[in-house]
Amino acid sequence: MRDIVVIGAPVGGAAALTQVIAGLPAGFPASVFVVLNTTPGNPILLADVLNSPGRMHTSDAVDGEVFQPSRVYVAADGKHLALDGTKIRLTIDAEENNHRPSIDVLFRTASACHKDRVVAVLVLHARDGGIAGLREVRRNNGRVVTHRNEHMPASPRDPETGEDLAHDHLALEQIAPRLVTYVSSSNGNDPVDAG
Repeated sequence: MRDIVVIGAPVGGAAALTQVIAGLPAGFPASVFVVLNTTPGNPILLADVLNSPGRMHTSDAVDGEVFQPSRVYVAADGKHLALDGTKIRLTIDAEENNHRPSIDVLFRTASACHKDRVVAVLVLHARDGGIAGLREVRRNNGRVVTHRNEHMPASPRDPETGEDLAHDHLALEQIAPRLVTYVSSSNGNDPVDAG
């Protein structure tokens, strides 16, 4: 069963994140965690942007909170968002790729705890991080979805092996439907048309 969805976007990716979250049904049976790469001195009230009637309930993540399905948790306050079993952890550890929160921290900790239950999504350009985290998700048999766009026309590659990291490299409007397919698969297996 794939029921942990982690989504990362670089600076400037709030609109893309909003489109992906808006495409998820209110009863989406997974816990969703979102990081928009920012710097501590440049916070964005992302939960307010993503929270809107008819969408999944979205809130800033709270340290120590036990996460629930059908909820979106957003990194805030210039802290890394990490998963520790069934709990959310917020830390002020060192920046990664010059960012806190960092996409890689979320992807890496989710994959370490939840292995093949994770679906990781990277939207827009990967230059600001996320590749190392995607590699960990892939190594632990999770699924990787990346955003095909003018900055990333080809699937990102593992810098160590040169292999494609993405199972699905999709246009932005295709990402939410793919997530619904992964999560709602009745037997927990991947959809037959996953690419």
